[in-house]
Amino acid sequence: MAKQTINLGTAPTGAGGDTFRSGSAKLQANDDEIYNYLGDGVNLNKLGTAASKDAGTGAGNVMEVGAFGLGGDAPIASINNIKNNGFYNNRDPISNSYQWGNYIEVSGGGGGGQIYFGAVESNLIYARTRWGESWAPMRLLLHTGNTATDANGFIKAASPIVKLFADKIEINDEAKQQDISFEKLGVGDYLIKGSSGFAQEGWYIETPKDANGNVLFSVIYHTLENGDISVKTYKKKFDFETVSIVADLDNPVDITENRWIDLRLQELPQPEIEESESVAPPEFQPTGLTEAVATVMESYHDPEQ
Repeated sequence: MAKQTINLGTAPTGAGGDTFRSGSAKLQANDDEIYNYLGDGVNLNKLGTAASKDAGTGAGNVMEVGAFGLGGDAPIASINNIKNNGFYNNRDPISNSYQWGNYIEVSGGGGGGQIYFGAVESNLIYARTRWGESWAPMRLLLHTGNTATDANGFIKAASPIVKLFADKIEINDEAKQQDISFEKLGVGDYLIKGSSGFAQEGWYIETPKDANGNVLFSVIYHTLENGDISVKTYKKKFDFETVSIVADLDNPVDITENRWIDLRLQELPQPEIEESESVAPPEFQPTGLTEAVATVMESYHDPEQ
């Protein structure tokens, strides 16, 4: 049956409109159709079991958008207290967390696991597992964003990386944030300009080696007063006084073809993340389908009647 609409007639008297009886008949027909579809008002057999459930995150509840981070924001106060599967984030640095970041929690059978994605330090990804209430330490995952394969094929910790060849440089994504340029001043004489300088922690230079682990040439490097990095390469010679391989300063040589020197630079300061304002939910948020149906039913009544 099509929806029955009451003809209110011409204002203000209602002339030409439905009589009280005919208007009431249309309302009754609409009510009968809804009643016949939904059921007897007790079982609500057409709505299913969700009609009688509350909205929330407890057992047996119907989840709203945002519950456990699904389709919305889920801030947390402590990552150690997350026991439900979901997607979470911490907006402020907390004692048992890795600063700003987002978490995936997978739990079940008395145990669980977490994966953390850094927000400020975006290259950081950690994982850890839990059994009962005991958490294992966070383990840093290595990937192409926080490691580099050096000139000898070994994986090393990375930040901004410059690969220095005989006639060019190649830089990774982090190094592209800096205004780095290259100049070759002569045979075996290279200048790296506009960088943040050598890394202050961990390794900062790696030279190519042969199959026996011997360096292919000697390297002398230093930072100039203006911040540029000077790299010079020379043939090797044996120094009898020190019983060691040293640079033959009288014989500069270019970097071997198809090989390179890795330069690891200082990271740039990370910008602070501004917390986005949450969007206020709409005023109408029924806790169950029964409330929605009740609202629809009320809409059939004319306030002037």
